Amino acid sequence: MLSGLLLVDKPKGPTSMEVVESVRSRFGIKAGHAGTLDPIATGLLLVLVGEATKFSQFFTGLDKAYRTTAKLGEITDTYDAEGELVELRSVMVSCEELKEALERFTGKILQKPPPFSAKRLGGKRAYQLARKGLKVDIKPVEVHVYRAELLSCNMPFVELFFEVSSGTYIRSLVHELGLELSCGAHVVELRRLRVGDFKVDMAVALSRLLSIEDIGGLLIPVGEALSFMPRICLGGELSRRIKHGSVVRLRENLEKTFVRLYENDRFLGVGLIEGNTLRPYRLMQGL
Repeated sequence: MLSGLLLVDKPKGPTSMEVVESVRSRFGIKAGHAGTLDPIATGLLLVLVGEATKFSQFFTGLDKAYRTTAKLGEITDTYDAEGELVELRSVMVSCEELKEALERFTGKILQKPPPFSAKRLGGKRAYQLARKGLKVDIKPVEVHVYRAELLSCNMPFVELFFEVSSGTYIRSLVHELGLELSCGAHVVELRRLRVGDFKVDMAVALSRLLSIEDIGGLLIPVGEALSFMPRICLGGELSRRIKHGSVVRLRENLEKTFVRLYENDRFLGVGLIEGNTLRPYRLMQGL
């Protein structure tokens, strides 16, 4: 059974789930994704295949990097070019003022996700409520913007680079940046360049992927894909206990952390160290 991480370069147009569905139907496999990309966005989409879907939570939490083109002077209801124009404003902003404003958007900030987003409100997606004309009130969440740079400036169009924590909406960053500059702004193009240590130049274009007969050689094994976690090798008895779901006592108290568990070179799954215990958290099948 195929299992692992597949790096896909998503084209503009389809949703992330439509990309996953095309992979499922083409190869007859179980698959999911780790981190939604808007239909307008292109770039790196992490597709988890087979048993790798068990470990999606560890990939969705990775930091990300984006390049975006924004247009100043126009505000849309979706904060991107696919939405309806809400307001036109004059652009009386210099490139230097834009650079200075970007500095105020670095570090930890409170960000309100866009009303047209996949955030859940009372069991419904925010965009489902917004499309019905209902008021969408999403509470701000804390995100971390590690880098915010101006790549090119040709008013009213600007190209920006962001490195951000998981859960950050670039559309909201651009919208809020436009409000900060009193001229408004929305995303015209958006490309995800990196997720954790995975880069878009490592990915295969969706059109090429769907023309391949066997994707086995493109899959990154789960244990290797989780290389950002510490690795622990277990001996015979400890390995047996972990595989049977038992807790292993440690000699000292350690900080809470997830670890990759191995028996020799065989990946067993992910364990959780908490205090002086190690317990299985997500294990591969057939151990």
